[in-house]
Amino acid sequence: MAYWGWRVLFIAAGAIGLLWLVPWYLWAGTGERVPRESSPPSPSFFHVLGRRDTFGTSLGMFCYGYAWYFLLSWLPYYLVVERHFSVRAMALFGALPFCGSALSALVSGWASDRLIARGASVTRVRKSFVVGGLLLCTLLLPAAMVRDTSFALVLLTVASLAVGLFSSNVWAITQTLAGRAAAGKWTGVQNAAGNLGGVVSPLMTGLIVSRTHSFFLAFACAAVALLIAAGAYLFLVGEVAPLSWQRWEKSMAVIE
Repeated sequence: MAYWGWRVLFIAAGAIGLLWLVPWYLWAGTGERVPRESSPPSPSFFHVLGRRDTFGTSLGMFCYGYAWYFLLSWLPYYLVVERHFSVRAMALFGALPFCGSALSALVSGWASDRLIARGASVTRVRKSFVVGGLLLCTLLLPAAMVRDTSFALVLLTVASLAVGLFSSNVWAITQTLAGRAAAGKWTGVQNAAGNLGGVVSPLMTGLIVSRTHSFFLAFACAAVALLIAAGAYLFLVGEVAPLSWQRWEKSMAVIE
């Protein structure tokens, strides 16, 4: 952007985003198809939505999406306007939190699976990583409060590292709970909720910054959203184990 402007940036981002099609086409393969008759009956959307766990994971993803899209959409602007970074400095230092998140997700995913393989409770491991990551991510609020720019960047990077704890385990919780019968519907609902949070976040942040001429309240709202998300996964989501869709299967048998 510093060298060639916004237009080239958009073209490059779109073109690079298509590069994954080449290795996918060459190496993904088709895999073995599961025979239709062996697939378990799929519960309806209303049956999936009626579970407390579905509400808990969806609320958690909505609030997480609010905070994550806040960082994605406003962190570069914040670094330039509030912290007085140049565009080039923003490109370098603004990327550090997201690099930290990517690395943390790899390490956290490996560590959580290792702990479970060694006999640790699936519920305790998955929830500890998810809830702990969300709580640590609230460090983005003090990052907006400290005066020292270097310390603020450290806090933002640590907060982004915590995102990796969450992101590496959150979908494992959903797919374990839903099982083969409802994984598609459940993840669809949850992903929709997360993206709705991403719709609300940039809008609310823009309104807050324009009215208050400060980013503090915007960071505070993101931190509160993270706390709500942690509470949703801790108190609304139960044991991380495949749920029984027996009532749905029985009702389907009666209809048939």
